[in-house]
Amino acid sequence: MSPRLSVCLIVRDEEALLDGCLQSVAPLADELVVIDTGSTDRTVEIARAHGAHVGHFGWNDDFAAARNASLDAATGDWVFVIDADERLAPDAVAAMGALIAAEPADAPPTAYCPLIESVDADGRPLGADHMPRLWRHHPAIRFRGRVHERLEAHGRPLRAVPVDHIRLVHLGYDPAIAAAKDKRGRNRALLLAEQAARPDDRAVDYYLAKEDYALGDDAAALAGFRRVIEAGEPANLALSSVVFAVECLRHLDRIDDALALARGALAAQPDYGELAFTAARAAFEADRLAEAAELVEAADRTPRGVAAAAFRDPSIARWRAEVLRARIARDRGDLAGAAERFAIAREQIPAAERPAIDLDAAEVALALGHAEDAWALIEPLIDVAPADVTAPLLALVQGFIDHQGLAAAYGLLVELLTAHPLLLHQLPLVGAAVEIAEAVGDESRRAQWLTLCVQLHSPHPEHHHALADLLDAAGRPADAAAIRARAPEATR
Repeated sequence: MSPRLSVCLIVRDEEALLDGCLQSVAPLADELVVIDTGSTDRTVEIARAHGAHVGHFGWNDDFAAARNASLDAATGDWVFVIDADERLAPDAVAAMGALIAAEPADAPPTAYCPLIESVDADGRPLGADHMPRLWRHHPAIRFRGRVHERLEAHGRPLRAVPVDHIRLVHLGYDPAIAAAKDKRGRNRALLLAEQAARPDDRAVDYYLAKEDYALGDDAAALAGFRRVIEAGEPANLALSSVVFAVECLRHLDRIDDALALARGALAAQPDYGELAFTAARAAFEADRLAEAAELVEAADRTPRGVAAAAFRDPSIARWRAEVLRARIARDRGDLAGAAERFAIAREQIPAAERPAIDLDAAEVALALGHAEDAWALIEPLIDVAPADVTAPLLALVQGFIDHQGLAAAYGLLVELLTAHPLLLHQLPLVGAAVEIAEAVGDESRRAQWLTLCVQLHSPHPEHHHALADLLDAAGRPADAAAIRARAPEATR
C-alpha cells in the first residue's frame, strides 16, 4: 500500500491565492488539511470546495503554534507543508512521489527541503531558499518560533536534506502582495519578540537582519548578519549571512571590506556560486574588472555541503552570471566576447528581464557596427520602454550618419517618430530631428520638431529662438514674441 500524503496549510484571508496553491498539489495530496486562523473572506469556502479538512485556530502571533495545529490534524504517513502564496512546480509532482517511495522505512528522521523560488508578479526572481517542507509524519516533529519557524524532532534540529529538483514558486514577497499584507511589519514585530525571548538564538538574528535588509537599513542588517557569521551557526545561515553582508557592504560603498569577507568564505566554500557572483558584482561596480572577471568564473558552480543549504538564487547559474560576464567583457573592450555572452544569456533569461539586457546587447552591437542586429533588439522595446531606448536609438541614428549619411539617418529618425508616437515625448530624439532637419534642409518638418521641443519644455533656449525666428518669417510676430518670452531665462 502506497504511503498517504497529507498536505498541510495555515491560512487567513487567502481567497486570491488559495485556489492556485491547492490546484498545484492536487495530483499528490491524499489529504488536504487547512487550518484557518480567522478569515473573513471566501478562504474557507475555497478550501472546502477542494475537499479539504478545515480546522480553526485562534491566532496568537505564533506561526509555529498554528503549523503544529495542522500537523496534529494530519493523518497521512507523510506531511508536506505549503503556503497559499506558493505553487508546487508541475515537474516537482513526480519527483516528490519518487522521493517518498524511495525512502527506506528505517531512514533516520529527515526533513526534505525543496528549493523555494520567490518571484514578483511579472515572474522576476527575488531569491531562493531551501526550507523543510516534506517528512515522514511523526508526533515528535514540531515547529518552533513565532515567525520563520524551524522544524525540530524531540526538541533538536531535524536532519535536513536540500532537494533542488523539487521546486516551489513563492509569490508572497512580490512587493505589492507583501505591502498589502504588511508582511514586513508583522514579521519584524514577531522577530523582535522572539529575540527578546531567546537572545542567543542566531537564527532569529539572521531573519531579523533579513527584514532590516529588505527595508534598506544596511547598517542594522550588517550588524545582525555579522553576529550570525561570528557565531558560525547555524552553519547554513552563517554562510548565507556572508552573501547578505557582502551586499550590505556594497551598498555602503565599502568594497574592500566586502571582497575581503567574500574571499575568506570562498576559501572554505569555493563552490558557493551565489557568493562568488555577489563578490564579482561588487568588484564590477567598483570598476575592478580583472577581479570581477576572476570571481564570476565560479558564479555558476553547483554548491555542495553546507553551501547547498545556504541562500540560493538559481537565476545566477541560469543567466545572471553570463550577463555579468558579458558586461565585464564589454567594459574591458572585448565587444565580440560580450555579444556572444549576451546571446547565450538571452536563451535562458525570463521575458520580463529582457529589456535591460537587450539594451546592453544593442549598445554592444552598435559599437561593433552591427546596426541590423541592434535594431532587432531595440525595435520590440520602443513601445514598452520609450525612455530607456532613447539613448540606443540616438546611437543607431549616429551609426547611420557615420555609415550611410545624413539623409539615410534622417529618414530612419522620421520613420521612427512617425511609427511610434510615444517617441515624440522623448526630447533628445526630437532635438536630434531638429538638427538633422536643418542639415538636410527640411524646413517644414524642422518647424514641426521645434514646436514639439517647446511643448516638451526644452531647456535649450536655441529651440525657442529658432521657432520664434520661423514664426517671424511667417508673419506671426506676436506668436514669435510669446515663444521668446518662454525661453529659459537663465540662458536667454
